[in-house]
Amino acid sequence: MNAAQYDLWYESPLGAACLAAEINLLRRGAGDLKGKSLLDVGCGTGRFLLALGQEAARAVGLDHDAAMLDFARSHTPTEMAQRVEWIEGDATALPFPDETFDLVLENTLLCFCDTPASVIREMARVCRPGGTILLGELNPYSPWQWWRRVKAVLGLGSFISASWHKPDDLFALLTESGCQAQRLGRAIFWPPLNVRDALRWSSLTEWAGARLWPWAGAWYAIGGANSIRHVTIKT
Repeated sequence: MNAAQYDLWYESPLGAACLAAEINLLRRGAGDLKGKSLLDVGCGTGRFLLALGQEAARAVGLDHDAAMLDFARSHTPTEMAQRVEWIEGDATALPFPDETFDLVLENTLLCFCDTPASVIREMARVCRPGGTILLGELNPYSPWQWWRRVKAVLGLGSFISASWHKPDDLFALLTESGCQAQRLGRAIFWPPLNVRDALRWSSLTEWAGARLWPWAGAWYAIGGANSIRHVTIKT
């Protein structure tokens, strides 16, 4: 699957609804970003960075896939081009000085990482004291992931090699990195059906799901206020 094919999913009714639900929850956790700096680790084709960074003074997307970055670069709005950077790099060794960004986020990156703790530590290192770290991941208890597990056994889909991290485990890792972690909630309570008529009721489904069956949301977000200074000592 190339970058254009990957990004095309967000143009489908299901993909667009999921994108909106995730961005809504991330915005709540990010707060006001006007005049601030943010880093999206594992930014892919840049959808989330471009949505969240519209008023940021500096928005940086990092990914190890050059093709994804080329796609993101070519789809950056003209009015944001001077404030947005796309950088190829390793999430476990971020190419930035300590305490660089006001907001550092990742979305469905850790499920493809062998060492999620290393990524979270790096995110905390480049986040300024008092800044925010956001983790967005797939909920292992959701029917969406049950279906993805079945597809993976059959050798189908994009999540064959994915690891499903429990919210409590990532909460603990974020706390260990020096952040005051908090659970921001879950999203995407409708079934994984790409049916436009069914998705017309997605707002109602989100409202009801968050209150009646909160465990079932396909995606969850954890936020953390960076509470310590990170200073790398060079030897």
